[in-house]
Amino acid sequence: MVQDKELSTPKEKRSLRKLLWAGKLLVTLLILSYIYNTFRNEQKGIADVAHVFSKILIPANWLKLTCMVLLVPVNWALESLKWKQLAQRVVVLSFWDAFRGILTGLAIGVAAPAQLGDTVGRIAVLKSDNRLKAIGAALVSNGIQFYVSVLAGAIGWIVTRKQLPISNSAANLLDLLLGLTVLIGVVLMVSRKKLVYWHPSNKYLQKIQSYLHIVGVYTTSDLLKATTYGTLRYLVFLTQFILAISFFDFPLDYFELASCVSLVFLAKTLIPAVNVIGDLGLREFTALFVFKQYNLPAEEIITATFLIWAINVLGPILVGIVLVWKYKFKSIINIQP
Repeated sequence: MVQDKELSTPKEKRSLRKLLWAGKLLVTLLILSYIYNTFRNEQKGIADVAHVFSKILIPANWLKLTCMVLLVPVNWALESLKWKQLAQRVVVLSFWDAFRGILTGLAIGVAAPAQLGDTVGRIAVLKSDNRLKAIGAALVSNGIQFYVSVLAGAIGWIVTRKQLPISNSAANLLDLLLGLTVLIGVVLMVSRKKLVYWHPSNKYLQKIQSYLHIVGVYTTSDLLKATTYGTLRYLVFLTQFILAISFFDFPLDYFELASCVSLVFLAKTLIPAVNVIGDLGLREFTALFVFKQYNLPAEEIITATFLIWAINVLGPILVGIVLVWKYKFKSIINIQP
């Protein structure tokens, strides 16, 4: 089949390059705009938060802060290994290409709904004409992380539900939601092979099947390895959050603390933000609600959540901006229909 690049005139290629450049500029401006608005919105309590920061940025806490920062590349390395494990069923993918795709997706997620931007970033940097077939791999990767968060959150919910100020009807509804989610995950795991033998007659369904076909190809070993990476990544998140909260005098043991933090992650999972910047407010709201029962100062809770966001999201987003400009999106033109 003749590829698009062979049919393009030099004028068309110049126009496309200008369009891609404009797209990169738009994404960058949106990213910077969201970052600016996020910090502007935080001005409502910035003095209190700054005061709390001044108390924790002392030599006695440097070891904890260093550990939190060092866990950032570990976090994204584990996600890259998970993505590489799943995507290699379609394309040849090195660890560094996977790492670059993860950070690019994180940056683009600022300018688009988070999961859409994440998928676009991962797919765009793949060096293969079959890159679109990896969409199914991206869905599985995100689905595994979602499922790990739900399972851990369910444990945290069981531990803390009696302490939370929530009505019985709302508690029962959450029980039902978590139970159905866990059950659906098991059903999808067991029935995934059917996608290999699904041959729809409708052309739109055929296109969808071509993207999801890879899901049925995965072996149990593939999924177990990917789930292991996802679980380790979750533990990294959990450790960072516990380290951030441990700067303050919270009257909780580590098991209770981990249970509360798992609920914050559960809310972030079940109520996805419009973009990766927007999840800061969601984290703050959930953390304030969960820790309210312990009469903890709001500014300390906000400081802890903001610190996690700044370390885990803001830094990688800035790196992602550089990658967006570095990557030559003209290779996307060469995808065969």
